Amino acid sequence: MTAAVMTDRAAYVPPANYKLSAAGLLRSEWTKLWSLRSTWIVLLCAVVFSAGLGALISSSVPNDQAVGGADVALSFSMAGISLSSVFVAVLGILTVTGEYSTGSIRSTMSAAPKRLSVLWAKAAVFGAVVAVLFGAMVFLTFFMTQAILSDTELGSVSLSDEGVLRALLGWTAMIVYLALLALGIGAILRNSAGSIGFYIGVIMILPQLAGLLPWSWVDDVTPFAPGNVANTIAMVDTTGADLSLGQSWLWMGIWLVVTFGLAGVLLKRRDV
Repeated sequence: MTAAVMTDRAAYVPPANYKLSAAGLLRSEWTKLWSLRSTWIVLLCAVVFSAGLGALISSSVPNDQAVGGADVALSFSMAGISLSSVFVAVLGILTVTGEYSTGSIRSTMSAAPKRLSVLWAKAAVFGAVVAVLFGAMVFLTFFMTQAILSDTELGSVSLSDEGVLRALLGWTAMIVYLALLALGIGAILRNSAGSIGFYIGVIMILPQLAGLLPWSWVDDVTPFAPGNVANTIAMVDTTGADLSLGQSWLWMGIWLVVTFGLAGVLLKRRDV
């Protein structure tokens, strides 16, 4: 009788009309994200660097440092947040490429044969996690570092000062944007080392090196590079920014649409 039961179970085939719901997909991606040890390690490193480096740099500001303003004070505070964006980008890439390296992507695509829904679910879950975590870290780091800077001649800035709250929300949005951009790159290249190398080399380093070239047109183009378009939304005073606030948000949207559009097309056309 036991053998018969085992045979019946082995022969069970899901109904042909079975369909994984959107909520089920989101639940699945949430479980996969938090079941990985790399998620906990990378996010812990991001939190430590966000708060720790910001506090360390702020405490090293000389007491007689008087030149600056709100943007200078925020640059000291958010130095750790800026570095942490690299950790988050790497995690975004691994969220996709990890499944390809282990082969578990086949099971995922079997459960969601339309494929695109998997990409959107990954982006939604990862983007939400980054938004909540770094939203909290940005404000926590801000209050902690401004308490340190209040003892210097540079002085601290208040959340009620003009443009400060918008800039802090901009920092959070910038980290989410970079995280999603990295996830999209991972979906396009499907290789961990290649995706991380592309993100660091092309998105982060190349626009900075391009500024050293002698051609004037390069300076006109680099503000529109994927890694630079979000800079304006993290500024308190945007008067001298290369892009306006509207342009910054617009180009962030354009680069995400291009990246996920290409990732979606390749996901539909390529074999798993």
